[in-house]
Amino acid sequence: MNAAGAAARGLLAAAPLRVAAVLALVVLAAACGNDAGEESAAAAPPGPPPIPNVTITIENLQYPGTPPITPDAQITVVNNDLVMHSITSKRPGLFDHDIAPGQTVIFRAPGEIGSHPFYCKYHGLMDGWLSVRQ
Repeated sequence: MNAAGAAARGLLAAAPLRVAAVLALVVLAAACGNDAGEESAAAAPPGPPPIPNVTITIENLQYPGTPPITPDAQITVVNNDLVMHSITSKRPGLFDHDIAPGQTVIFRAPGEIGSHPFYCKYHGLMDGWLSVRQ
């Protein structure tokens, strides 16, 4: 038997051991992956905690950014501009309130968790969103 033949037989004899080692590593990696996935699913979302009341003050034809809010949070909208504005949900029927110059409107946030975009129906470039979280 030549050296090449002996080497080939040695590789074939060791193949079952290699396959077994690879399978053991795959099983171990899968088990570790499941634990990591469970931990990340239980982690709290990043950012500040949601609050139960928020005031949105409209100035210079702009809505300010709003912090995360709780479901059904109280929202106060103050119009400091000299023109009429609205806070109108982009999802029809969710909320739609007109705010006259110098006036304030109070309403409840949606109870549904998620992002709720809104706009001013009088000024198309004015928009924002409510982030409802628990």
